[in-house]
Amino acid sequence: MNKTRIAKWMVTVSVTAAVLGGLVASTKTAQAAPKLKLEYKNDKSAKKDATLRIGYADDGSFKGVFSPELSNDAATSEVSQFGTVGLFKVDDNYKFVKGGLADVDFDRENKTATIKVSDKANWSDGQPVVARDLVFAYEIIANKESGSARYTDQLANIVGMEEYHAGKADAISGLEVKDDKTLVVHFKEMAPTMGTSGAGYIWEYAEPYHYLKDVAMKDLASNDKLRKEPLFYGPFKIKKMVQGESIEWVPNTYYSQKPKVKKLTVETVSTSQAAAAVKAGKYDILLNQTPQVYDAVKNEKDFVQLGKPMLYYSYMGFRVGTVDKDGNSVMDKTAVTKDRALRQAMAYAMNIDQVQEKFGYGLSYRANTLVPAAFGKWNDKHATGYKLNMKKAKALLDEAGYKVQKDGYRTQPNGKKLTLTLMANKSSKNFEASVKNYIQQWKELGVRVKLMNGRFQEFNSMSEKLISGAKDFDIWMGAWSTSSEPTDVAANYSKTSAYNFGHFVTKENTELINSLSSEKAFDENYRRKQLYKWQEYMNKEAFIVPMTFTHSTISVSKDVKGMTLDVSDSDTLWSDVALTK
Repeated sequence: MNKTRIAKWMVTVSVTAAVLGGLVASTKTAQAAPKLKLEYKNDKSAKKDATLRIGYADDGSFKGVFSPELSNDAATSEVSQFGTVGLFKVDDNYKFVKGGLADVDFDRENKTATIKVSDKANWSDGQPVVARDLVFAYEIIANKESGSARYTDQLANIVGMEEYHAGKADAISGLEVKDDKTLVVHFKEMAPTMGTSGAGYIWEYAEPYHYLKDVAMKDLASNDKLRKEPLFYGPFKIKKMVQGESIEWVPNTYYSQKPKVKKLTVETVSTSQAAAAVKAGKYDILLNQTPQVYDAVKNEKDFVQLGKPMLYYSYMGFRVGTVDKDGNSVMDKTAVTKDRALRQAMAYAMNIDQVQEKFGYGLSYRANTLVPAAFGKWNDKHATGYKLNMKKAKALLDEAGYKVQKDGYRTQPNGKKLTLTLMANKSSKNFEASVKNYIQQWKELGVRVKLMNGRFQEFNSMSEKLISGAKDFDIWMGAWSTSSEPTDVAANYSKTSAYNFGHFVTKENTELINSLSSEKAFDENYRRKQLYKWQEYMNKEAFIVPMTFTHSTISVSKDVKGMTLDVSDSDTLWSDVALTK
């Protein structure tokens, strides 16, 4: 929905695996991907004063920091999309077009972007959205005291951004407020993907300066003005909330287009209970379905299934570094995972194909690179990724000097005991069973892997560990819902990115990432070839091992009108959706 076009989000990892015994020997072939529709046509008349009931399938809770600059979890993004919307309208290819709550024009010669805020953009307290609100969003991101993880190399390309981020300036000099409705952004250099939503060179949200200006940056994320009583400029605003569980939304009377429902409720539901809830008619729409839930409800006569390939990948990551005093990633020469042979061997030992063939229901399948196949030509189709090859995995470790001992486990080349700590989020029984399956695969390889503290971690706690640069784990399993710009996947792993959780830094990786926004990269063919080289390099280094791609699906009651997954309609989606019964 909304989140895939404007930002990247950490998401919980879940797979559909009931019993994992005998997976390697399974001869079951992958199911053909189902034919999924983008929208549901309902010609009946809309019902007045209706309440739209929405479920969000997830095994965690949403954090509830209602600020895109400060929020990192996909759950909060999903349950807040009814009020939190992007400023700019896009077409089917995520390119900026006219007609949004704000419009943007880029001037390559003068290295600027001019943003005009529409008169129809208003906060839910009646105040208009102004240029100062856009500037404030940039300040939240760049101010280290806010704790935002959104500061990137792309935003650092704005004149004065680095100085403000370093505390050397009181304002961002490259953000020029021409008048209440006009902001001119000055760049150091222009980049070829600036006109694409999600590329990250301009921020696509605003924050209410008049409402938040008296809150200290360090207190923003915990303040009630963002957690309990936030303002929105989208079609709905919050009426009441059970933190982490449910929200009741009512129309924002200052929004330019009156919503077609009187009230909207959204609540989280566990993946184990989601299918039963749909069958019982508890929801009109169910978001974030796992493949298992999809399979259980796909034939329900009162519902239709909408879906499309997802801008998403799950992965296994190795912590190979740490952060320095400036918050930049640096390699750790003492990390046991620094050995590429070990990383590659563990990747080859994973039976991902078998897990997905048996339990993916045609929706999920093994990923070949870190660039989702949903990006089409930007995914390197010639890349193979890591297919199960235990013989090769063992040979890699044998050649690297990892010797098998009497207990069946290997020692490091220096003779020391080899035990790796794995961090994985607490999720469905199916996902947890799959992780235990991989631990058994690594046992066969001769590598001892133990869950952190002997258990799965709560998602929000695990996220905090990753963001804070904790060192008490060696491996983790994660997933990203990516932005809508394919090269932004690579930017995630730059030296300065807060999302480079493994802290992998090499000269070659930096050069490849920088090449994607270089002057040469204005040539799309060059940019795509460089992204292919980056995908190949990341597969070889295997510090982030691609695991799966998937399709997103939602269940929609046949009483719903106006529901679509077409990105070009995303800016008006929730004001258009109605009920006919």
